[in-house]
Amino acid sequence: MAGIKLAEPWLPEVYELVTGETELLHQCREEDERIQNAYLKNMEAQEEDFSGLCFSRVKFENCSFEGCNFEKAEFSDVMFVSCNFSNCLFRDSFLRRVSFQRSKGTGARMTESSLKDVSIMECSMQYLNLDDSKLESFRVEDSDLENGNFAQCRCKGVTFSQVSLQNASFFKTPLKGMDFTTCDIKGLVLSDECSEVRGAVMDLYQAAELAKRLGIVIK
Repeated sequence: MAGIKLAEPWLPEVYELVTGETELLHQCREEDERIQNAYLKNMEAQEEDFSGLCFSRVKFENCSFEGCNFEKAEFSDVMFVSCNFSNCLFRDSFLRRVSFQRSKGTGARMTESSLKDVSIMECSMQYLNLDDSKLESFRVEDSDLENGNFAQCRCKGVTFSQVSLQNASFFKTPLKGMDFTTCDIKGLVLSDECSEVRGAVMDLYQAAELAKRLGIVIK
């Protein structure tokens, strides 16, 4: 799985710079227009409705969207750098070639969404909820996803490296082929028989911890 290659976001050499206010986002939503070839910087919004918006070839930097609604939104060739989208709703959204870098997303809800060629790097996303989502070519590195939810996900080409997954739920999500040897997986939430981890790659200590849950005594 280490050889999985993600398609990176394609971003234009020349952007339209938009700073501060979120009027452009509301205007595009009202007029059902796509936001594209834009550099959105230092935007701040709280509990605002941006549902259904489409972003294409957009870079977000130093933006804060706490508690905002991006339900059924589309993100294609998008980069988030040093952004905060804690407690945002992304249910039933579509993400293609999206990169999250040094960003915060505590409690963000991306349930029932489709994510392909998505990377999460150096991010803090405790309680991230991806339940019932499709994850394809999905990579997380050097990030905190403690207490995250990945229940009943359909996965292909998913990799975790140096990620805290303490108390994360992978209930009924097959983890075959995924390498967790560099991750903290204490307290994973699994089904009673722990069938999700069949075929997953773990170190001796991680495997021993799971064996205890199955009632296996290792001498």
